[in-house]
Amino acid sequence: MPQTSGSGHVSASKAPDSIWMPVLGKSLLYALLASTAFFPISWLIADIAYASSGLLAAALVIGFFAMGLLVAEGAGRIRRSWAMPAFLAAFILKVFGLAFVLLSWGLPGWANTQGFILGSAISLVAWQVGEIRAFSKARLAIYHEN
Repeated sequence: MPQTSGSGHVSASKAPDSIWMPVLGKSLLYALLASTAFFPISWLIADIAYASSGLLAAALVIGFFAMGLLVAEGAGRIRRSWAMPAFLAAFILKVFGLAFVLLSWGLPGWANTQGFILGSAISLVAWQVGEIRAFSKARLAIYHEN
């Protein structure tokens, strides 16, 4: 059998330390691109209150989902198997917290309801597309313990 030149040693590839931060980065990129496109288009079609309402909604959506990924990152650094339970617990707390804030305070007087809903839907779909793409490319199993 012929020998090839070289040391004969093949180094193993290293999995990323965390899947949560790359997911956050890609999701944030998608949501920011969609929100950045939404603002000038809605300002031209409707008005500044409509566009600003969409940006307020996008900021809430981005903050809502980014917080969960950051909690998962922090819990995963302590113990990798804690990441998903922490992510789910943070999601439940965020849902009730956001519902409480929106139901008790409502939208600001200047906000346009239709712009708010459209802006949140656009940023939500963009965030989820980025999140799905990032998770699908993740090479690290969430519950893999060594």
